[in-house]
Amino acid sequence: CCCYAHDDMRTNEPANDRADFCTLLWDAVARVCCCCQCWCQCCSICAIAQEEREVERLTGNRGKTMDYITFQRFDEYYPAIQAVNESQDRGFFNFLPHWRATSELSRSLLKNVAGVLIILTLFALSNIDRNFTFGNMIVLVLTLAQAFGIELLVHWTWNRFDLSFDSVVKYFSCGFFLTTPLAIVFELIINMLTTVVGLVMLFFVLAVDDDLVQGIQDNPQRAIKKFAVEYQGIFIFNLFLQSFVIAALVEEMVKYFGYWMVVVPDLMPKRTQTSDVEEDGEDSAVTPTRSYKSTGTAITVAMVSVALGFACCENLMYVFVYSPTPSLGVEITTLVARSFFPVHPLCAAIQSIGVCKRDLEGERKTGIGRIISPAVLLHG
Repeated sequence: CCCYAHDDMRTNEPANDRADFCTLLWDAVARVCCCCQCWCQCCSICAIAQEEREVERLTGNRGKTMDYITFQRFDEYYPAIQAVNESQDRGFFNFLPHWRATSELSRSLLKNVAGVLIILTLFALSNIDRNFTFGNMIVLVLTLAQAFGIELLVHWTWNRFDLSFDSVVKYFSCGFFLTTPLAIVFELIINMLTTVVGLVMLFFVLAVDDDLVQGIQDNPQRAIKKFAVEYQGIFIFNLFLQSFVIAALVEEMVKYFGYWMVVVPDLMPKRTQTSDVEEDGEDSAVTPTRSYKSTGTAITVAMVSVALGFACCENLMYVFVYSPTPSLGVEITTLVARSFFPVHPLCAAIQSIGVCKRDLEGERKTGIGRIISPAVLLHG
């Protein structure tokens, strides 16, 4: 927790660009939260955004042309990615050219993950902690393999030339390291608010139902069952909040914004063809073009990669943290149950349809509500 100097990056924008309702609402809330020309940050959640703005100011990266953390410019590694894409070498095991074309950020991420796995393997073999044996390490590897296997099918098998391996690493890492903590924080906040609402409703119910009060004192479990039967509306409303608001809405929102957190050269604005066949002409030979089909596929793969990173981290938490008993059998059962229906990548693919309609087909009426609502309904 700390304070950052207040800045407003939009002060020089035209007034018409800041006139939408959401921006004005945010400005009003921001002015209330800002004190002494400083932003008060808690748990580093908002500090990430502030840090990005400070980096942009110091490095001049206003055009988003370099990686965050390593500060490597896109033009230092993207030509190698373009050369790999132009080669169209579809050998399934020909991975080396894709590795050579990755950025310093992606390589650092992969090397750090490999280092952590080696350390955990040695820790499991040492038998220092009886709750984390080599069998638990196998379950951890299988949990990662479930996400990597889906990524292998979605990206490497069919669409490796629409979105680079480098970009997939960054999107997956964003889903794993950033969107999951954000979801936990927001779910906790909303859960606290809904709990307050539930307690207020329960207070009014208990005020008029003396039998329920007596039942809670005598047999709480039986009283809860009676409450669910006699007050079905309140019970269903609570289930709705838990399923569609606390879980589905929050998680689909953070996955959507997780996709927008990452800027990669593959999806930077550029000329796009209306068909897969390159048109003749001198200008098309000078300026690289890309089909709408390839761009749409890249958007879908990117959003699914964020969702797979999120789902992978969430599965690790359910297997090793939320399991009722720390036994190997329970961990395997939890992993199998959560792998049976990969809801997060499916919902991300549904979201990508709306994003493609808005960004590629120009349907400006397709806002965030229309993009995430089908995924929220499926997830809930």
